[in-house]
Amino acid sequence: MSAATIAIVQARMTSSRLPGKVLLPLAGAPLIQRMLERVVRINGLDGVCLAVPTGTEHDEIIDAAAVLPEVRIFRGDEHDVLSRTFHAARENDANIVMRVTSDCPLIDPDVSSAVLAAFKASTVDYARTAFTHGYPHGFDTEVFKVTALATAYKNATDLDEREHVTPYIWRRPETFSSLEIDHQPDYRHWRITVDTQEDYALVERIY
Repeated sequence: MSAATIAIVQARMTSSRLPGKVLLPLAGAPLIQRMLERVVRINGLDGVCLAVPTGTEHDEIIDAAAVLPEVRIFRGDEHDVLSRTFHAARENDANIVMRVTSDCPLIDPDVSSAVLAAFKASTVDYARTAFTHGYPHGFDTEVFKVTALATAYKNATDLDEREHVTPYIWRRPETFSSLEIDHQPDYRHWRITVDTQEDYALVERIY
């Protein structure tokens, strides 16, 4: 496989606030399936990889994703998500990585496509939907060069930077050039990601 643009989706069964949330039903299918159905519609990707921890407790995630045979599977470290993402990128010969998380079953393919297009049209190392304003929580999309990911993997030591993948990058603007994709009007106060039972109840109603 030649160098590629790969979306890497992190998923696990052991979420501290809502364990097993990726398998909760949404309109007759597991949450992870509904989320991946949206990710495969993002323009500009060469592939989608579901990065799941090793361990039998996570096997059900892979079973749920099997209805989407175009989604590749990678197994890696549960707690060092930076390592899991880096090795998933390497296994898929990625030179550009899009990172979206499995607790965003309303991820918008058009928004994610726009972030990727803006990244590819620039020379930056890292692009994302804006942190504090713009799109709702739940549309969050990050795109970065695999070289930036490799530097983070090699050098990050903080627990937070190993667990959340990109803080090492966006905390160092002097090292990694970046851009944020904003949106007006500002909908950042909308919360349509799934971290709690209340979040799930809202997303279930939307579906």
